[in-house]
Amino acid sequence: PQIFQAFVRSVGIYPVGSLVRLKSGRLAVVIEQNEKSLLVPKVKVFFSTKSGLHIEREVVNLAAVHCSDAIAARESREDWDFKDLDELWREQ
Repeated sequence: PQIFQAFVRSVGIYPVGSLVRLKSGRLAVVIEQNEKSLLVPKVKVFFSTKSGLHIEREVVNLAAVHCSDAIAARESREDWDFKDLDELWREQ
């Protein structure tokens, strides 16, 4: 259990580069872990599943007090045909 907990703390529940769907229906890439809570990382939103269109890229700190969005699920990279996912989480 201690080794597993150390692993989760170092990698995170949503590792950097993970594709996630937010409750708002937007897709985002995890760009930074939150040391206090692994459930609320910083993400970069870039796509709306509701409209099926790319949207303006925006960094969202899911741990921020004023943030009303949250991760609804992880998404499989293979299910989406995005060519620039790795670039999204690298650029800050």
